[in-house]
Order: sequence, then structure tokens, then C-alpha cells
Amino acid sequence: MGRNLHKGLREILEQKKGPVVERWREQIHKSYPPETAQFLKREKNRFSNPIGSSIEESIWPLYDQLIGEADPAVTKKLLDNLVRIRAVQDFTPASAVQIIFALKPILRKEVLPLAQKKGLLKEYLEFESEIDRFGLLAFDVFMECRERVWEIKRNDLLKRPYLLAGGMCPSYMMKRGIKHLEKLKKEITQH
Repeated sequence: MGRNLHKGLREILEQKKGPVVERWREQIHKSYPPETAQFLKREKNRFSNPIGSSIEESIWPLYDQLIGEADPAVTKKLLDNLVRIRAVQDFTPASAVQIIFALKPILRKEVLPLAQKKGLLKEYLEFESEIDRFGLLAFDVFMECRERVWEIKRNDLLKRPYLLAGGMCPSYMMKRGIKHLEKLKKEITQH
């Protein structure tokens, strides 16, 4: 990943790193509801804002992985930092990994004009395919996290006291029966 990057394109990507990563952070923040996005921007304490901290600690080195000699294990760990929290939130898989693909329009605005000016359009387009690979890897990471969440939920459900060898726990059945009786009583009194 990034290994065959043209030297001239790599120089442009390095030169534009600050503005690109800053705009990328903004796009990631915008993927959250407005009040959450404001909090992510405002709160700098890593303990009060673990999501914002995780974003900050991941996007700069992830950009370096993208434009340099990417280490697959490091890349996967950085992507895990970005998408793990999204796996337990209300994000669809597509919206969870969209934060990786959000980098493309930013690069098209910041880097593409300079690459075209230097005759590096073909090299730039090949580089964009690296973003696609990172996005697909992020999807794999997201799905691994989701599978783990469902595994935990399943195990928790199987440990519930009201499930006894295919039957119901008597106290659960009593509570359920009382609610049913209360519902019937309401229906009868309404007629």
C-alpha cells in the first residue's frame, strides 16, 4: 500500500498533509449528530472525549500509512481505532466506513490540481485506489467488531435467568402473567 507512489505525488501529499487531515477530521466529526460533532471539536480531554481522542490519534498516522510504506498490522490497528466505536453505535456499515472514503473529495480539492499541473493524473488515480483498499479493510474491521458485539449479546442472553432449558423462569412467567391480567382488566373495565 502506497509502496509504488510516484515521488512527485508523494511530495505533494506530504506538502498538503496538514490541510487534508484537518478537513478529514472535520468530515469525520460531521458524520455524528450536530451536538456530538460540536463536543468532539470542543472537548480536548482524552478521558472526557475518548472518541475525539481516538480520531485524533488515528487519522494523522493513518494518512502517513496511506502515503508511505504501509504496514498492514499498523493500518488495521489504526482503522480499528476509528471504526470500533462506530460498530457499537447506530451506524450502518456503509456510514461507519464512509469516513475513509470521505478523504477522496478532500484530496481531489487539495492535491489533484497540483498533481494535474505536474502531469501526475495517472499516478493520482492509482493512489485513490489505495484509499479504496483502506476503505475495504475498514469494512472488514467494522464487521469483525459487529460480530464480536453480537457474540457478546448472544452469550449474555444465554446467561439470562429467565431462560431455563427451553422453558421460562417462574418469576419471569409471574411478572408476565400479572401484566397480562392487568391488560385484560383494563379492557374489561373499558367496556
